[in-house]
Amino acid sequence: MTHANSAHRKGYVDTRAGQVFYRQAGHGRPLLLLHWTPLSSRMYRHIMPLLAARGFACIAPDLPGYGRSDPRPERWSMPEYAGVMLEVLDALGHTCVSVLGGHNGSSVAAEIARQAPERTDALILDGAPLLTPELRAAFAQLAESQPPVTREDGSHASQAFTTAVALLREYIPGFEVTDETLPLIYETLIDYLETGFVSSGPIAGRYDLAETLPLLTTRTLLLGAERDTLASHFERAAERLRPAHRHFFPGHHPLHFPSRAVEYVDVLTDFLNTPD
Repeated sequence: MTHANSAHRKGYVDTRAGQVFYRQAGHGRPLLLLHWTPLSSRMYRHIMPLLAARGFACIAPDLPGYGRSDPRPERWSMPEYAGVMLEVLDALGHTCVSVLGGHNGSSVAAEIARQAPERTDALILDGAPLLTPELRAAFAQLAESQPPVTREDGSHASQAFTTAVALLREYIPGFEVTDETLPLIYETLIDYLETGFVSSGPIAGRYDLAETLPLLTTRTLLLGAERDTLASHFERAAERLRPAHRHFFPGHHPLHFPSRAVEYVDVLTDFLNTPD
């Protein structure tokens, strides 16, 4: 029996930041998928076949420091993430792509469109993190986070699992540990462990997406969801963009639920296939 993952071509690209892992599916119009952090390209596995069936060539890299990509250099920035993603596209022979980024991936996507507007024919920002001074300060403190250590109460044995569940509860309010959700927890746990306990929070804290949005000239779709962490950022982001398409999902974000994958893909393809 063929495992579902075998439907995705996988590979590595050599870049200035080391090797970048990517998943690839489909043929046709190239679509770059940039994951939320601290997750990885794994989060797009269930929508890539649907997009491929609609004529898209999906490229889903793991950002440096995440998933199976090499750890990023110690001093790093959102513009450097964007530059490395352009190197990945060069290596795979794509001169112009549509770009989708989620949460911190949105900041990388916006940077790609800012740096290389001639190479981005459409841009989808799925959650735009416009940070408050308080959030910037909190993210800056993550630079001081340390790897887990043993504790007398034994809590170190479950710390990674507890962290994965806490992350899912941040992205999916009301998330509970059940037999049905264990696979998602373990996938998130893998992504968390593969970061090597190094946070991109300080990188996100130093980047001001609010300054970048008004500079963008690429045709843009802004996405949000009623019960998403960044729901309150949606209107503020829309105000800073040039006239842009907008879609606000009811309830939880559909990307987290395979049962709502078609709903998510419908919105993406309607935008990408309908010229202004």
